[in-house]
Amino acid sequence: MIAKRWLHSTLCRSSVPGLSFLPPTILTQPQKKWADKQFASQPLFIKSCSEWQQAPATTVPEVAFVGRSNVGKSTLINRLTNNNQLVKTSSKPGHTKLLNFFQVCKGKLNLVDMPGYGYRSQAEWGDMILEYLHHRQQLKRLFVLIDPTAGLKEWDRMLFDHLDERGISYQLILTKSDKLSAIAFDKSKEVIEQDMLSSVSCYPQFLYSGIPRRSRKNAESVAEDLTRIRWAVLQAAGYSP
Repeated sequence: MIAKRWLHSTLCRSSVPGLSFLPPTILTQPQKKWADKQFASQPLFIKSCSEWQQAPATTVPEVAFVGRSNVGKSTLINRLTNNNQLVKTSSKPGHTKLLNFFQVCKGKLNLVDMPGYGYRSQAEWGDMILEYLHHRQQLKRLFVLIDPTAGLKEWDRMLFDHLDERGISYQLILTKSDKLSAIAFDKSKEVIEQDMLSSVSCYPQFLYSGIPRRSRKNAESVAEDLTRIRWAVLQAAGYSP
């Protein structure tokens, strides 16, 4: 039933504005240092699951990362945890097929790498994703990765509908920020923001992720965005300096 709903649910998102998005969080130097330090410890692989019932029996807070296939999720998780080998990256859509659990921040929380959805994904992956989201009580926030070069797709909107109906907290991360000019990126962000105004469960603040390029200004901006994601993860899990 859940797989069918994932595939065939009708879009009924209201066009009536109800959500106002916040500007990026301005972190102090001590806050930046604290957030980066929490992720400096070596992450540990816990297990992979083909069914949500196989998830680790723990009460540790969890955050999960999900997105359409080939959205840059694996690259972000590796950069977030300072480990380029933690999650395998691939240019082929649908590379991640299981729920992958990792212990991060010295065991303070677990990070879940979820299968991609949409193009070349399988119906049972969508079923597994929704079952996990519905039943996992220690899940504090779902981070949904969106490619601003492609914008929101039907699969994204169907996921948002499910999350809103279930009251599951989620936050959007716009990836590949380095692929667009500042003007094009802001335009894409504005379109996505307008589409999300009727959401009831979306945390009202975008996060951003990109790959550092040669310019110093770009590298500093990308590093700052990464620190903000770490801060958001920690805050969602209930931790603060």
